[in-house]
Amino acid sequence: MKGSKTSTFFQSVASFMVVYCFLTLDTRTILSPFINNPLTQIKELFQHILQPSLERSVIKEPECFMTTPEIIAFRGYPVEIHHVVTDDGYILELHRIPFGRRETRFENSTLQRKPVFLQHGMMATDHFWLLSSSNNSLAYILADHGYDVWLGNGRGNIYSRKHVSLDPDTDREYWNYSWDEMGNYDIPASIDYVLNATGEEKLAAYFGYSLGVSSFFMGAIQHPELNEKVEVMIGLGPTVSVAHLNNFFRFVAPFVKPYQFLQQLLGIGEVHRNDGFAHQLTRLVGETSHFGVEIGRHILFQIFGYSELYKEADVFRLAGHYPAGGSANTMAHFFQNYNSGESFLYFDYGPADNLIRYGTTYPPEYNLTQVTVPVYLVHADNDPFAPNEDVAWLKPRLGNLKGSIRVDSPSFSHGDFIWSPRLAELVHHPVIDLLPSPFVYKKSAQMK
Repeated sequence: MKGSKTSTFFQSVASFMVVYCFLTLDTRTILSPFINNPLTQIKELFQHILQPSLERSVIKEPECFMTTPEIIAFRGYPVEIHHVVTDDGYILELHRIPFGRRETRFENSTLQRKPVFLQHGMMATDHFWLLSSSNNSLAYILADHGYDVWLGNGRGNIYSRKHVSLDPDTDREYWNYSWDEMGNYDIPASIDYVLNATGEEKLAAYFGYSLGVSSFFMGAIQHPELNEKVEVMIGLGPTVSVAHLNNFFRFVAPFVKPYQFLQQLLGIGEVHRNDGFAHQLTRLVGETSHFGVEIGRHILFQIFGYSELYKEADVFRLAGHYPAGGSANTMAHFFQNYNSGESFLYFDYGPADNLIRYGTTYPPEYNLTQVTVPVYLVHADNDPFAPNEDVAWLKPRLGNLKGSIRVDSPSFSHGDFIWSPRLAELVHHPVIDLLPSPFVYKKSAQMK
């Protein structure tokens, strides 16, 4: 009974922190016009006092404070940094692991490694694919299997917070995007860049997690030629329809219109940036005591679902990288998706703007039958973002579903796709068996 009360207490506190961190506006953005604002001064003093505890954590979990390229190099893998410019001017940063830790680049060989592309979920970065141990993280496993691994970063996160003409710190127009733009621009531009850089006609595979699944479907629907550029698409924890969402956000989604009104009223387009005060405070609390660790764990579980197996070190590492920032419209699109029931709609701008954009007062629905690339879905019973009911809705609507894998663990959650110690066993190795060979003969060699 005592343990149950303790758990309930931590869950209650975690629920409050979720509201504070994910549903409030970034205090730095709000207060920035008031340089001498007392609240700003108090915040800076508070951060200065707690900074020593933050620095002590560097020794404990150094990857908390590394960039993705630094982490890849730290693990002993080769890494490259690439930049992609989308058709609407956003500059995205891609990270490449060209080969495995124990291998070398092919020189003067008839063989060439096939590229694979990995796209993260909402408000995150490609760190999602690198969090766990090297033999349990998909990016490293694929590289060690011989693939040329490319990691995408969606617009607005800490790596892709750039534009050819807009300043994300001063131009609110930069943040005027939702899932639609990420699917229509980011995914096609990133895939085309990888194919041009490698000289290949197709990706061996596209891996999407959560929003990385739905944004690919959006891209394939709006750009039919994209279907011919990928040999197989793997969707992990697919958040397409989220009508049966089963986490804290289902209580917030009905208030999406007030949420959007506040954003418009205060002129705020960016939310949940990694260095925002709310998130810094939450991380510092989590790094200073056992009590803080429990709060941090329950915050993650309130969002991603409760996990039976996890490593405390992974929770620390994730807290240093997530959330990584994005647009208010991205969160609003997620809430709209829940409110619309079993459907997959374009962003709802309101009746007047919808009429201008879509020719109807309601946003149209994406036609999933136009996704003709071979698709495999991987889903779990305990996933609050992609419950079995929503996955069941999705399956018959896809134009070329080849199969699905139901994770063989009743407790597996949405977060377990990131941090489960059994991730390789339950997900990655079964999925890799579905992929084409990692090697291809070079065209020049084939023509001789």
